[in-house]
Amino acid sequence: MDKTRLLTIVIPVRIDCPERLANLQVVISSLLSWTDSPIVIMEGDTESRIRGLASSERVSIHFYRDGDPIFHRTKYINRLLNLAQTPFVGVWDTDVILSKESIMEAVTLVEEGAVMSLPYDGTFLFLSEAASEKVRRDPESPFSEGGRGALEGMSLARPSVGGAYIVDKDRYLQLGGENEHFYGWGPEDAERVKRVENLGGKVSRAQGALYHLYHPRGVNSTLGEDERASANLSEFSKVCSMTSSELRTYVDTELVLSSCEVRVDA
Repeated sequence: MDKTRLLTIVIPVRIDCPERLANLQVVISSLLSWTDSPIVIMEGDTESRIRGLASSERVSIHFYRDGDPIFHRTKYINRLLNLAQTPFVGVWDTDVILSKESIMEAVTLVEEGAVMSLPYDGTFLFLSEAASEKVRRDPESPFSEGGRGALEGMSLARPSVGGAYIVDKDRYLQLGGENEHFYGWGPEDAERVKRVENLGGKVSRAQGALYHLYHPRGVNSTLGEDERASANLSEFSKVCSMTSSELRTYVDTELVLSSCEVRVDA
């Protein structure tokens, strides 16, 4: 059996530009080709803007009417985690391409005991507009011989923890799931890794790079300098400063109930 059948891939999304939709279309097509996983998309917006996805019984789309200009991504991820019917869940950004081999290795790492695995080695490549268009036409191009070197883009100077991750669903929810105190874009990627590790959970990495397809950056793709951004940074600092016992109490009293609660309030 292809072990990706143990995995549900979930994608929270708000289509805020044409590039975002084009990226989602190619991400879904590549995941359908490279895995046997069901794929669950959750769109939160004033109206549905998803069009042109590959038709498959493995793809389901849930729409929530949401007029908030800030996309509360952590809240949507918790909803998606609870919808998943498989023991493992992969949470994907709308704009990332990973190799089949990296995904398979990351599933194996969770199967072998990790609470969370990152399906790449920390190399996060922001592709240029031209390189992104090339990958949209041929999603396998980054993984062909010489493919990575031929793509224009910029890599982070430090190992990344964003873009995609795979969790043992039940164990991750017991460790708090997504921290919904993070509202909009912020340091939630680093917080979830730090929290899992501080509570004794293993976080592993697969080999390979992650490729981020270009899209314009609006309010839901930047940290900003407002009260929301300040609150997100404060939450990150608070979690990182806690002892393991303090964090366990915080998770049990503040996070577990919200992460395990299935809400259908839209």
